[in-house]
Amino acid sequence: MSRQQLHFFKTGSYPFPYKTRGSDTALTVSYHKGEPSLAFLTQTGHEADIVFLRLYRRNPEETGRFSSPKNYWRISGMAYDRAQNRLWATEGSGSLHEHADSIIGIDADSGAHVDTIIVPFSDSHALAFNGQYFLRSDGSALEMIDRAGNILATLHVPIGSNCRGLSSAPWTYIASDTLSNKLVILSLFGQVVAECDAPPGEPGGIEAVAFDGIQDYTTLSQFPESSVDPAIPWSPDPWNFRHTVYLANQKDQTIYFGYFY
Repeated sequence: MSRQQLHFFKTGSYPFPYKTRGSDTALTVSYHKGEPSLAFLTQTGHEADIVFLRLYRRNPEETGRFSSPKNYWRISGMAYDRAQNRLWATEGSGSLHEHADSIIGIDADSGAHVDTIIVPFSDSHALAFNGQYFLRSDGSALEMIDRAGNILATLHVPIGSNCRGLSSAPWTYIASDTLSNKLVILSLFGQVVAECDAPPGEPGGIEAVAFDGIQDYTTLSQFPESSVDPAIPWSPDPWNFRHTVYLANQKDQTIYFGYFY
């Protein structure tokens, strides 16, 4: 199957909510106390906060934050379960090897640790959830996991251990091939169907990806908080349909957002 070559059109950016010298940044789009939000977490070397930012704004607007659940200080991937208003999170193994056999559920309003799914031990780098099953980057392949923690399939895709960010999108997944400095679109069967070779920011810094599947972009202008009539076509024309993808660049400590075209 030939791969479509895509470009990324940046519509905005802002700095991380807090600075860090760490790594393993996680993003997902979620609701937080009824507000469509970008949930952000990155490692600081100590207790880490999950911060919520309003979606699609020119400037960052924080709507709330809470600490990672107790003793879960190495979260490296997050996804969102809209039906249960729950953040799902996974940890890298690091040197402690404490929770790399778990996917934990966090209430997106209170921060309470409400569920734990035991999964095969792995040095997890990223996590996505499509409403039915999880997709986890295990450092050498992608694993499809059900809600009971069973591995349904192992996808040996070319990005392998380079995958540092994952997000579910309609009929696809968006992944960051970080070491190669590109974004890839994966089919539900693990095929690479499209690539974007020039994500914004410092090369090799994209540690997390979040597709906004909450807001209706047919009712929004091309640029955040723009007074332009939403009915005016976006230019360049978006790939497939109007959408926004958030990217966290660990190297330059910046969150970028825009769309594929």
